[in-house]
Amino acid sequence: MIVVNLKRSMRRLVEQVRLGIPDDVLLEQLERDTTAEWAGVSSEALYEYGGTGSTDYLVGVYRDQIVSIYYIRGWHAGEQPGRVVFDVQPAMEMAAAIGQPVPGNPWKRGEARPVRYFDTRTFVRDLDDRGVLNIYDDAGDDAVDRCMVAVIRDLASPAAQSPLAGVEVAADPRGGIRVTVPLGTKVTIVQRAGG
Repeated sequence: MIVVNLKRSMRRLVEQVRLGIPDDVLLEQLERDTTAEWAGVSSEALYEYGGTGSTDYLVGVYRDQIVSIYYIRGWHAGEQPGRVVFDVQPAMEMAAAIGQPVPGNPWKRGEARPVRYFDTRTFVRDLDDRGVLNIYDDAGDDAVDRCMVAVIRDLASPAAQSPLAGVEVAADPRGGIRVTVPLGTKVTIVQRAGG
């Protein structure tokens, strides 16, 4: 499977969701962003994962979760040299993959390469082991689309964007205040005089 980081395009898409973009347009833009011109995809990777003779997936991720998944049916050269555009179709049986953790762990801060590869069998086996693979078996052919829309709408919700999400403030049993924040959160403490 080919995993692409949608960090740059997702910010725009989330903002469009906040402005009221309809679901069908959201899905079109998500597919275009996921299949867009990707640089640095080697010819070996295209042969192994690019849909020629095997069933494989193109997975779009944002932050720490899968937001899109498609069958790779082929690829073609992009307008810019050294870039490829993937030809895809919906991976209807993979609705349960939407919202799941990034295959091979999330991108690390400073990791510049937006494309990576992950073994599809390992990914599917992991979903199956966790009991999530067949959750949407009877949900209909549009289940994957509905899941993609739902996860992006959740990302656009005010709660997902709040800088206070995951912050806990409590009295410290040793005196004072205990503030617990998610790992990696920047914290500024300002103490008022005469408070």
